[in-house]
Amino acid sequence: MKRNRNIILTLLLLACVQSIWAQQVLTGTVMDKVFNEPLMGANVYVTNASNRSLGGCIVDINGKYRLSIPDQKGLSIVFSFIGYKTQTIKYTGQKELNVTLDEEGMSLDAVEITAKKIERNSMGQSAREMISATQKLSLGSLDTAPVTSVTEALQGAMANVDILTGADPGSGSSIRIRGTSSLNASSQPLFVVDGVPLPVDVDDDFSFASANSEDYGSLLNISPADIESIEVLKDAAATAVWGSKGANGVLLIKTKRGSKGRLQFNFNTKYEFSKERTGVKMLNANQYISMIQDAIYNTVSDLGAQSSKSQEYLKLLYNTKEIGFDPAWQYFNEYNQDVNWLDEITQNGYTTDNTFSVSGGGDKANYRLSLGYLNQEGTTIGTAFERFSTSFNTDYRFSDKLDISLQYSFSRGVTDAAYTDDTDQLKKASVRGHALTKMPNMSPYVIGADGQRTGEYFTPYESFGMTFANDKVYNPVAMVNEATNRTIATNSRMTFVLHAKLFKDLDYFGTVGFNGQFSKINRFLPQSVTGVAFEHSSSALNYDIGKDVLYLTTENRLVYNKTVSDDHKFLVSAIFQTGDKTTSTYSSKAANTASSGITSPIAGSTILKGGSGRTVNRDMGGTLNAQYILQGKYMFNGGYRMEASSAMDASSRWKGFPTFGVAWHLGEEEFIKRLGFISLIKIRYSWGQSGNAPSGTSPYIGTFEAVTPGYGDMNAVKPASPDLTHLKYETITSNNIGVDFGLFSDKVNFTFELYKKVTDDLLQKKMKVPSSTGLSTVAWYNSGKIQNKGWEFNIDIAAVKTKDWSFNFGFNISQNKNEILELPENKNDELYTFGNKNYAYSVMMGDPLGSFYGYRYKGVYQNVEGTYAVNTSGQRILDIDGNPVVMKNGDQKVYPGDARYEDVNGDGVIDENDIVYLGNSNPTLTGGLNFTLRYKKVSLVAAFHGRAGQKVINQARMDMENMRGKNNQSVAVLRRWRSEGDDTDIPRALYDKGYNYLGSDRFVEDASFLRLKTVTLKYQMPAKWMKAIGVNKLELYATGYDMFVWTKYKGQDPEVNLKAANDGTVAQVAIDSNNTPKPFKIAFGLNLNF
Repeated sequence: MKRNRNIILTLLLLACVQSIWAQQVLTGTVMDKVFNEPLMGANVYVTNASNRSLGGCIVDINGKYRLSIPDQKGLSIVFSFIGYKTQTIKYTGQKELNVTLDEEGMSLDAVEITAKKIERNSMGQSAREMISATQKLSLGSLDTAPVTSVTEALQGAMANVDILTGADPGSGSSIRIRGTSSLNASSQPLFVVDGVPLPVDVDDDFSFASANSEDYGSLLNISPADIESIEVLKDAAATAVWGSKGANGVLLIKTKRGSKGRLQFNFNTKYEFSKERTGVKMLNANQYISMIQDAIYNTVSDLGAQSSKSQEYLKLLYNTKEIGFDPAWQYFNEYNQDVNWLDEITQNGYTTDNTFSVSGGGDKANYRLSLGYLNQEGTTIGTAFERFSTSFNTDYRFSDKLDISLQYSFSRGVTDAAYTDDTDQLKKASVRGHALTKMPNMSPYVIGADGQRTGEYFTPYESFGMTFANDKVYNPVAMVNEATNRTIATNSRMTFVLHAKLFKDLDYFGTVGFNGQFSKINRFLPQSVTGVAFEHSSSALNYDIGKDVLYLTTENRLVYNKTVSDDHKFLVSAIFQTGDKTTSTYSSKAANTASSGITSPIAGSTILKGGSGRTVNRDMGGTLNAQYILQGKYMFNGGYRMEASSAMDASSRWKGFPTFGVAWHLGEEEFIKRLGFISLIKIRYSWGQSGNAPSGTSPYIGTFEAVTPGYGDMNAVKPASPDLTHLKYETITSNNIGVDFGLFSDKVNFTFELYKKVTDDLLQKKMKVPSSTGLSTVAWYNSGKIQNKGWEFNIDIAAVKTKDWSFNFGFNISQNKNEILELPENKNDELYTFGNKNYAYSVMMGDPLGSFYGYRYKGVYQNVEGTYAVNTSGQRILDIDGNPVVMKNGDQKVYPGDARYEDVNGDGVIDENDIVYLGNSNPTLTGGLNFTLRYKKVSLVAAFHGRAGQKVINQARMDMENMRGKNNQSVAVLRRWRSEGDDTDIPRALYDKGYNYLGSDRFVEDASFLRLKTVTLKYQMPAKWMKAIGVNKLELYATGYDMFVWTKYKGQDPEVNLKAANDGTVAQVAIDSNNTPKPFKIAFGLNLNF
């Protein structure tokens, strides 16, 4: 045994000695060619025929190296150093090798490109080989027209990508690609960053008034300075690889990466000033009191002076100190002011934005590190957004057959928004809307003995007969200064990609993505805002809300790319993806909290409610796609995707979606080539299907609830919702025809698209069922059909390009028409209750989603004779005694000066039977325009965004012109009807009576607009000046944002967000609730590269 062990040890020793003898040692020096100085830290390594590194070493302080050479053939020695040109020398047995390296030459004004890598999508297709509808946007111009969010960069830049953004710092966005394709499932697109989808969820009742970083927080916290390009995928053939998550379109975000060359530093800084335009002019204190007196007199006159209500109103008029004159009253000074409440809660805003990045790389690796800090103060006091972001990208190539990529990003955003909570009044009425309608003779602060304001807020428990507890009146100035609505959103994202060339024509890509989103929301409503007693349930309210989302995705992809005899090309891809999202939430509501800094509900507070939860959502899917290209001109593509979602029952969890497409490169035909000026004509057609799954975790599972008080002494339960074993995916079928043109060596490029999308088996939420079932609703049900169809046109022109001059121009315009093809079951009834301010919302066959219905406004009844009712034939309606019947608005008789509505059915009563279609919230046209004009070192860059045909319910104007209660009104009511013969369309003032502001076309407006989004003037300092101080490029710029808006809309801002109008069972509509208008902004900054 011992003898055998000695033999083995001897053999191992001989093998080691042989290996050492077989390895050669190469020595030498690496020096700078210009200065002949040692390049300490330079890399020297040996590679094989596959360009795989077999070993390496680092040059020492004297410029010397010592490298072991393995006993192989076909070796090369590589010398590299950051900022220097790499040298590769074949190894032929040399013992010593001395080299000198040249510096990497670089000119930022003119870079000669000798080779360009062809970019390919997930299915291995280049742009030339794509059959689907896509559009790409480069964000390079953001260096000198920086924006704070991704959605700002996209707005108006892409055809049929309709984006509405908020004006408050950190507010959310509404995005639609080719219209709304679902009634209750999500209609928002999927965002994919570096191949990994973002877990972005938006609630159905999303609104700018309550928007925080949790709404599209991922997008807010991605710094645009880190983005290289954004590509939109519009049709089913393009989005197939992303399955049901991409059914509403996909936006692919590609972040910036390092590149080979010397170390590069970039620094961009800007300071921005913002100011709101002149707002709506409101009544002053004297005008307000006069209006209140007028309203009470008119109401008493209608009711008769002897009625009990009239006596109550007369007491309000004569005995109410808030609008009277009693210098002995302790609050006389506080109620004898003239206050512009909107001025009290607004300010000039500012933004500082700084980004820094360092990048570089060599033959084997490249890298990029970036840091960013944004601090934004809004024009509404108390609103702000602060973001810190950092990212790191690196790529490493082991050989020609193996490389990896790693990307990590971290961001932390803090959003301070206007206060909101779960009470309906505070949800629907923004602090700005409340400030506008606050009585102007009232002071926001206690007035001291010297007649000046003190630092104490004036928030009485009761004011003019109204309280916070009953009427939700509060002090808006205290609200913006003292109330808290803060969201802290932290995002961490890591992506790892491995690429291996398995064979000559077969590539493998493996991707693992981790995304962690952690948000914490704290809301605090102190007594100084509400004026309630400390023991009241609304005293010192505190909300503490947390949400953590962990999202893990994987993708395994094989791409086979084979060309046979130049005429036949086969492109086959197989993809398998998984997603696992875990969401943990908690929330609490407490009262009597000591301060906003005490967020724990058990720290001396009165707990009102609380809860927590944890959900897990999983999905997986596989895609097989094949494409055949004949002679480089004729392309045929087909694919199929199978996917499953944990939101579906096991019996219907898996669903397949096919795609098909053909394309013809007409520009490659000889008869087109002979024309000379046509560089591209490609005709495309694609057809495909995709799906939508319901939201929520396992919504198909039936639930039970307790029966109270039970049966005798026994506890009991009853079904709350049934099992949904037959629930199906919404199926979206898309057809797309497109033509791409390139003229004059691609100096002119334009695309035209025609499309149609039909959504079958619409997912209906809260479906009503017969009471005989023991239930009132089911969570989800499939029923109905929607169609979106339209066209898109996009053109880019490089009109002039000389040494001194250049002019580039881009324009896009698109139209989308939405229509209900089949009425969903149980959707026949209008969701409407007769009353002031109310509109009817319904899903009706032949009308688009987002439609609203109401009354036709016909002005004002001028005299008594005008109030007589007539039938549909125009004949006066008489009662049984032959006397004229007076019109009624609801159950109340009209008088001269009251609002006049069209009596559609001619019965003398304005009620729900007179409702007609008024419009919808979908724009008929959307588009954008941009241009860049350069003369030598001076450039002018501008971008426009426009929408046409969108109808908006101007609820803000309704609140400021209704003259029914105690709220202040706009100066428009100075034109109100006072006596017969007044030429006006504004009814008389009333107090707590009448129907002078029913939901009608009086408050429905066309919100078409064209907005100058950005205009930038920049100057690049001369290169010879910069070179003397070691700077590659220095640009100075001034940018104006939202400088001009051309519109006929009467509200403060025509860009009105979509939001749920009632219980969320119908599509969202555009309602102007007096949210913050976009201010005009001016920014100054510099962009430095060295």
